[in-house]
Amino acid sequence: MNIDSKQKYKKSDHLLIIKGDNEKSLAYHSIFNNPRVLDLSIITFINFFSTPISVDELKHICEGEIAEVMDELIKLHFIVPLDENARGLIKKMHVPFLKKVQHGTSLSRLELAISDACNLGCTHCMHFKNNEIPSRTGKALNMSIDIAKTSIDTFVDVVRKAGNNKVRVHFGNGEPLMNWKMLKYCLEYCSSINDISFSFAINTNLTLVTKEIAEVLKEYNVKISTSLDGLREGNDLIRVDREGKGTFDTIIEKFNLLKSINYPIDGFSITVTSKNFKHINANILDFAIEMGIKDISMDFDLVDTTDIPVEQCVAKIIEMRRYAIQHGLNFYGTWETPYRNLMLSSWLNSPHAFCPAMEGSTIAFGVDGSLKVCGHTNSKIGTISQISDIFSPNSEYINLIKNRLPGNNVTCTGCSIEGACAGQCHVTLESSRRNNKLMMTMCEFMRLTTEQLLKEYISHFEL
Repeated sequence: MNIDSKQKYKKSDHLLIIKGDNEKSLAYHSIFNNPRVLDLSIITFINFFSTPISVDELKHICEGEIAEVMDELIKLHFIVPLDENARGLIKKMHVPFLKKVQHGTSLSRLELAISDACNLGCTHCMHFKNNEIPSRTGKALNMSIDIAKTSIDTFVDVVRKAGNNKVRVHFGNGEPLMNWKMLKYCLEYCSSINDISFSFAINTNLTLVTKEIAEVLKEYNVKISTSLDGLREGNDLIRVDREGKGTFDTIIEKFNLLKSINYPIDGFSITVTSKNFKHINANILDFAIEMGIKDISMDFDLVDTTDIPVEQCVAKIIEMRRYAIQHGLNFYGTWETPYRNLMLSSWLNSPHAFCPAMEGSTIAFGVDGSLKVCGHTNSKIGTISQISDIFSPNSEYINLIKNRLPGNNVTCTGCSIEGACAGQCHVTLESSRRNNKLMMTMCEFMRLTTEQLLKEYISHFEL
């Protein structure tokens, strides 16, 4: 890069510096990310630009060759020309990204709401809370064969036209095994489509799994996601049947059933609420190790506030994450997403969003034929018969994604993780409309968690 030695540069208004407990700091751009661990000399150099200064002026202050350092810091947008507008730059980058979404090029994930019914009565369930479904039973809550087949055909048609031949089908929403015959039909039907390579995943509470069902899931290599909200005492406080009875023993029974057919689960998710918070600790991780389970996700309630102080929530995450890493477990959750995006992605290289739904990768088909960006949201973007309309430039779908992009989301302006978080989970955003405190609490939670994870990273980094 040819630097004009007379042009004045300044430290970016979007530059954040996280100090470690050692001599190192991590610097990143709140919109473009680009994290770098820097020593004190580079931080001192950057601080020369706290007031605008040119290279010529700087030469009278600094010793040695500064061109290479300047070049790198300008590329990272840590040091910028006086007239640089980071929001203007990223909005230009939105244009090709949104064109890909409009062409369906990014689509690869088909979510099928096989059933909006559920055999359990968990009061913390994000699907029922956010969508305010009045009942958990009834035939009307199950997807019909016509809608299932049309959903698959419609999605496949879109991805074919976009030149994609790989599709991940996810069965979710309520409890998909409430509509097992339809789920099995979808597995068989998708596998009969020869020019598309399908992979399958299911989110199930496991309680309805039989050996016959387990064998079919194994036959089609269906990735099983399930929940276990702690050991017996913690789980049975919140994961209950319709009579309020705990489910721990039933879930473990199903773990063992899957293991007996040589198709064991490789992970489970934990939801933490005010009720089971004190019961969630390293013991559940020890249990996972005993069961041969490697992947554990944990999230605090995403659709309602708890009375747990944010600092205690973050401390719990950091404590359990350290233990998991020491014992070779993969420990993660929604709370990790801004940190992961910050460390691995930058709009300067390639677009990214909080989740695949906001990247234009997913369309969810509801039991009634409605379309959403995610099965748990309540934002409808059209119907099966209107699917071609959702890709038009000013459709609800395109505008929903556009308004969530970093630089466009007014709620996030000025946040320290604006580019990495980009408004967090859309389900949380929707739920905050009925709970004003939720968004404020979750934003604080995401920021503080990300800061602590960055400090953890710095403490293990060697220059």
